[in-house]
Amino acid sequence: MVKKLFYLISFLGLVIPGISQATCSIVDGTGYLTTALIEAGYTAKSWGGGCDTCNGNIGLPPVVSISTNSSFMPSGTLLASSTADFFQASSSTPYGQNQILFRCALADADSIYEMYATNGDNAYTGQYATDEVDNAYYSPVMNVAYRLTNTSTGEYYSRYWKARKLVADNWVQDENYIYIPASIFSGVTIELFKIDSTTYYTNSSTTWLMSYSQPYGYIAFKGPGLSTNVTDGADSYSNSNGWHSAWPAAYGLYNNVTFVRGAMCLVKDYPSVVLLPTMSISSLNSGETSQSSFSISLKCEDAAVSSVGTTAASTAVAMGFLVNQPTAVTAATNLGLTTSSGGLTHLLDTNYGSSGSASGVGIKIYNESGAALTLLPSRTTRTGNLGGWYAYKDLTTSQGDSTDGVTTYTGNFTASLEAISGETVTAGSVNAQLQVVVSFQ
Repeated sequence: MVKKLFYLISFLGLVIPGISQATCSIVDGTGYLTTALIEAGYTAKSWGGGCDTCNGNIGLPPVVSISTNSSFMPSGTLLASSTADFFQASSSTPYGQNQILFRCALADADSIYEMYATNGDNAYTGQYATDEVDNAYYSPVMNVAYRLTNTSTGEYYSRYWKARKLVADNWVQDENYIYIPASIFSGVTIELFKIDSTTYYTNSSTTWLMSYSQPYGYIAFKGPGLSTNVTDGADSYSNSNGWHSAWPAAYGLYNNVTFVRGAMCLVKDYPSVVLLPTMSISSLNSGETSQSSFSISLKCEDAAVSSVGTTAASTAVAMGFLVNQPTAVTAATNLGLTTSSGGLTHLLDTNYGSSGSASGVGIKIYNESGAALTLLPSRTTRTGNLGGWYAYKDLTTSQGDSTDGVTTYTGNFTASLEAISGETVTAGSVNAQLQVVVSFQ
């Protein structure tokens, strides 16, 4: 008996050191990094994890409009969508591009995962799926469901944990450890849908800034030695080990989106492409322009209020032309092509300043009366005409076809390629993008 006990103790003595070496740690300071890593540009600092109010900005429009008319806006209508990277949306305190979040032993290489799920223990942010939209869940807003997609796997989030195995192509390692940078984690696509059901919601106000702090979805990091032992397929309703210190992402809308419900407009018809005739440099320098006309149609509820709006509680409906390419917005801003309210006077090439793209030229948009319109640099509302918003009836005309309380409005516009005053015109192509938007203000 003594001999058997001796061998047992010896056996345990051999196994325990092996287990203790295969562990992961949360990296909250540079003490976890080697000098070589720091010199290579990697960083480390304290971070809080996916707490209830820790979400970043997921990139949705600041105002999401909801019609009160189910025939005008039927169940399944996409209200808004956005794709955001991990750095932008995961945390209210952004992670650094080279920030290390976890460190694991080399022996852990085959046991490291990104886990993701909705907030399954909350009725309004991931516990109950709606049968009106596939893979969508009830939200805190009446008549609104949401759906999340992991941008790395392409899979929808579910109440049940899903696993994405992390691989060496994306992490950093030396002869002793594996280091997990923030860049290894997935971004997210969010979609908001109109639904008819009112089974679960917390707010039905006409205007509501999202003040419900519960996140809509999480990313957890799973590795040996951490308390995050959720498994693929486990129900997040009752499996939340490691929250929130080992969960680097909390995706949600807290304090970032205002929901407004009332009579509204939707874009009905628009051209996918507007072609402008080729124009020589000499012609542009002499003041000539290259122009093409196009039309936009809206369908509006007859009760909709046409105005730019000035207050946070306004249900006024306005329209505008959004410059939706960051390079074009930045280039126009740098050239001073802005108004006092930050609106843009010109639409520039999507790759303005790059080889092959014309420079010194921009596109102006004119209304039917020949007045140049200010363009929107973002979806920020209540900035008026100088910010790029116009009362929809100021830019369109009723077609007198009211049916079931809905009328079509059509506006005629001109896109004009022109030389930019004070800039040198160079040859090249012009490929620019503009999006027509309507929104409550």
